[in-house]
Amino acid sequence: MATKTTVFQRSLPQFCYLGQSAIDNPELHLAPTISIRVVGYGIVLWLVGFVWGVIVFIVPSLWNIPSVAYVSKLPAVSVVLIPGYGLILALVARTELRGKSDKMREGLKFGLSLVVINILLDLLVYVVLFRSLDYFSFLSIWFAYALFLLVPALVGRSLRDV
Repeated sequence: MATKTTVFQRSLPQFCYLGQSAIDNPELHLAPTISIRVVGYGIVLWLVGFVWGVIVFIVPSLWNIPSVAYVSKLPAVSVVLIPGYGLILALVARTELRGKSDKMREGLKFGLSLVVINILLDLLVYVVLFRSLDYFSFLSIWFAYALFLLVPALVGRSLRDV
């Protein structure tokens, strides 16, 4: 008995057999798996930045530091958060990647999940609620996102070699 194939089924990659899922073949599983724990890490890391930003808004001497064109709208926020994120991400990634088999790949997926969560929260709060339309135009924001992506992958690579 011949089975019908759809256009989608005919366009599947060579290593994917009909009816095979990412669970059956780990090579198919390229998208990040977002668990409650990863979402929790993402929200807590975002809240760290948000709370520090609120503190900067409350303290006039921090608020009055002039912005650096195209680099940072609030340097008092960026100068503290970027090294802080690097340290926190290294510690969190080391904890999260413990016991994983392919640590670098898992670190990259973990970092990608954190970036997605943080971009969504930034869009929701800063762009939609606060109407800060220039929020994404500063280099410091994109550097922080790069840290969120790269630090867990680099930690995974360093743990792989151990």
